[in-house]
Amino acid sequence: MKLGDVVKALGGELRGDASIDVTRLVHPADAEGPHDLALALSDEALAMLAAPATAAVVRPDARTPDGFTLIAFGGHERQALAVLTRLFDPGPVHTPGTSASAFVAADATIAENTSIGPFVAIGPRTHIGAGTVLLAGATVGAGARIGRECLIHPGVRIGDRVRIGDRVIVHGNAVIGADGYSFIPVRNPDGSRNPLELPARIHSLGAVIIADDVEIGAGTTIDRGTLRHTQIGRGTKIDNQVQIAHNVTIGESCIICGMVGIAGSAIIGDRVILAAGSGIADHVRVGSDATVTALAGVNEDVAAGTIVDGAPALRRDLSTERFLNIGRLKMLYPRVEDLKKRVEALEKGDKGE
Repeated sequence: MKLGDVVKALGGELRGDASIDVTRLVHPADAEGPHDLALALSDEALAMLAAPATAAVVRPDARTPDGFTLIAFGGHERQALAVLTRLFDPGPVHTPGTSASAFVAADATIAENTSIGPFVAIGPRTHIGAGTVLLAGATVGAGARIGRECLIHPGVRIGDRVRIGDRVIVHGNAVIGADGYSFIPVRNPDGSRNPLELPARIHSLGAVIIADDVEIGAGTTIDRGTLRHTQIGRGTKIDNQVQIAHNVTIGESCIICGMVGIAGSAIIGDRVILAAGSGIADHVRVGSDATVTALAGVNEDVAAGTIVDGAPALRRDLSTERFLNIGRLKMLYPRVEDLKKRVEALEKGDKGE
């Protein structure tokens, strides 16, 4: 790739030769040759910038060693990472066409320019969109639809009737469209629980609908709905090992971090951030632009635009006040003890002792 092409994609100002070939994007400490492009937007990375790299991305005001061809970029480092890593990522290796070891149902529809990897299984009445890649061992159930230019990693399980939009990425061993965890204890006519009967299973008749440009992490599970569908909005990014239960609705452009659990029928608005390990109780609504901090346990509705933390989760100003008050208790102990002694002394005086 020519350095001029990189500048065109990233923006910024080129200081040097646009015809230089670059083949790797690296941290300055990992540069191995003149075809490496070093990303040196932080002070720490800039301090490590040296040969054998000869091209680098730096801040406009950076002081750099002589002899470098530079791209001066004024944006945030992570903005640069988003653009540059996309340019230099070749993606997983795959072969166009359908592997001889794949099973494709006779009535499945496979569009042009797809790649169906080894031991992939595609069920009846399924549609796979143009440019979509299914890597080794993925399975797609009956009546499912996968849109254009999707990437389905090895071992992914996509259930019956699941609908996936365009440009969706699903990482290894995610399961989309398993039955929801929905059981009810069997009770006697008087309302008491019958100890001799097993919990009754409520079957999942709905599906899962995933909009365009969603990314789903490895080992994540998204359950189908009971009667209505479980839905994930456009552009939402879901980390590894997340559990999304039946009938959940998640809005657009949400960030859902690792090991989050969302219970059945919860509704998550647009642009919500659910930090790592947080949990959302069933039927709870989290408003748009809200943030739930790490390990928070949400058991009641969260208003739009608010930050909540703690377990049970509270608005941040309230949880901070409680935390500070706990810290102040140690200052109260000696004062309470002093008051106790003074009251006891007064009581003794009243009794004439």
